[in-house]
Amino acid sequence: MKFSSGLQQFMQRFHTRTLSFVVFKRLAIVALCFGLVWFANVWVKLPDELSFLAILGTLGFSLMALAELVVQCVEHIAVRLSHESNYYWISLIVIAALIANLRDNLTRYIILFSFVMLVRWFIAGLAQALNGSR
Repeated sequence: MKFSSGLQQFMQRFHTRTLSFVVFKRLAIVALCFGLVWFANVWVKLPDELSFLAILGTLGFSLMALAELVVQCVEHIAVRLSHESNYYWISLIVIAALIANLRDNLTRYIILFSFVMLVRWFIAGLAQALNGSR
């Protein structure tokens, strides 16, 4: 019998095992709405603050939706093949490290996407903790 450490128990609070693309769909819809406002700015002159907010919202929510899609795809593959998802995450980290070593110009994007994944993990964990406390 394997006993989980305190850190593993803490991390399991933030990681839900229910697999669903609902969050991805919601993030994609929000990103699409911000994108439509940004696209409307091309035809109709909107205030600079609104267009800046539309650009940031489109890029931010698109990155968050992409991060959520990656997480859900990895988790679905792991469940479908009856494996632990840790192995898939480790392989993605090794691939990212190899790409960063081979192509220096892609290092910024790998770091940016890693940061977005961390923000996604933090927001998902916070939402999970708030749902659990009610």
